[in-house]
Amino acid sequence: MIEVLILVVVILSIYLRNKEYNHREKYKGFYKLPTPSSSLPLLGNAHLFVGKNVLDIFSELVNTCGAPCYAHLPGRFYITASPEEYKIILNHPNSMGKSTTYNFVGRLFASSLLMAPDHQWKKNRKFLSKGFNQMILDSFVTVFYEKSEYFNVKLKNIDYDQNDIYSLFEKYTLDVFCEATLGIETKLIDEDDCEIVNFITKGQRILIGRLSNVFKHSDILFNLTEDGKYINESSQHFYNFVLDIIAKKRKMIAEGQDIMAQTNKLPVLDLLLSEKEAFEDNYIKEEMLLFAAAATDTTAYSMAYTCCLLGMHPEIQEKVLTEVMDAIGKDREITCNDLHQLKYTEMAISEAMRLIPVVPMIGRRAVGDIDLGTRVIPANTDVVCLFINTHRNEKYYPNPKKYDPRRFLPEEVAKRPQYSYLAFSGGPRNCIGMKYAMMVMKTTIANIVRNFHITTKYKSIDELEFESSIIMTTKHPLDCHFTPRK
Repeated sequence: MIEVLILVVVILSIYLRNKEYNHREKYKGFYKLPTPSSSLPLLGNAHLFVGKNVLDIFSELVNTCGAPCYAHLPGRFYITASPEEYKIILNHPNSMGKSTTYNFVGRLFASSLLMAPDHQWKKNRKFLSKGFNQMILDSFVTVFYEKSEYFNVKLKNIDYDQNDIYSLFEKYTLDVFCEATLGIETKLIDEDDCEIVNFITKGQRILIGRLSNVFKHSDILFNLTEDGKYINESSQHFYNFVLDIIAKKRKMIAEGQDIMAQTNKLPVLDLLLSEKEAFEDNYIKEEMLLFAAAATDTTAYSMAYTCCLLGMHPEIQEKVLTEVMDAIGKDREITCNDLHQLKYTEMAISEAMRLIPVVPMIGRRAVGDIDLGTRVIPANTDVVCLFINTHRNEKYYPNPKKYDPRRFLPEEVAKRPQYSYLAFSGGPRNCIGMKYAMMVMKTTIANIVRNFHITTKYKSIDELEFESSIIMTTKHPLDCHFTPRK
């Protein structure tokens, strides 16, 4: 019996070694790439990154091996920072699906645009895009402006040394989202401790943090931890929040109170509810959680970083102020027509998103081979597109750590590869709400700058230390002060 077992083990070992050899022969170009030298059976290179933040993991890989490179974490990962490769990968039919690393957040967004399989994603994306057409977005600007006015009142009256700027921006952007997109007015910004915002921020850190802790990879084990219990309880709280809004909207529609529901062009929630035979509440709540999280964190942090950079560079802040005053003036309401005039303001925001991309990387899964021309990425490989490295590459952006909005003059943009700037990702699965986000940011930044002088203690971007789960944040509170203009 023992002899038979030994024979089986030997045959299996030979088979696996031959299979690995044949695979390496077939994909020589891929396996010639740099990779960490230290590797363990089953775990691969994962032991090198235990306890580290996901941004630190891939940044360390690139700093050690260069880009492109590959690693086993323990699955096979290909890491790139090339615009030319992004263009292929982000448009390739074999890499429309998300990386396996997203499975840790997939429990909250299983059927949403983030995690839906390709065939379902195409159908839902096409349908939901109707809720982001320009006519609907233009109708939101009144909400953006009114909310930004109230936000300015909060900026006048807070103690900046005692309050978290991130949290303030997050509560503001979630209030904007709830009224503009869901059609329900909220005043989360008045809450000292907003449970929903806390969940959106803390939840992503916990879920992505599972990547660097092998004991939390199992859902069963994770659910037994304090972090797992927090995710389960807080996600249910948010779902109840959304389901309550859905119930209110259904009642308003039934009573004929919801004017938007009577038109052919509807914001997202109204659109989903108008197709009640096709979309169940369970799907709607997942999609709304995704939109709320994206609208809250990405927009909030981008505005916080823009304000911080304007504080570091008063001469650029003055140019934004001059443009706003010339186009709108000191007190007039900001309208959708005004936003088209704020070209330098948009450049200042875009440059902030280049220098500090709130989504510094994304991951895709190669379900089949992807031919890059110089090499082939094998099927069943996770692909990491490291946007932050591209955004700070002097090949595309000379003196890359300098904050310079002129980089986004049309003639400057034309000089760079198409995929060298990916603040909203790229390809068919790019951010569905990028126009919405830019319109919120332009309205808010314009209204802040004409009412406040922004200052910060930082003199350079190098003084900021970053980490990332999905959203890139500083490891420390962000110093940013707003003094009312006289």
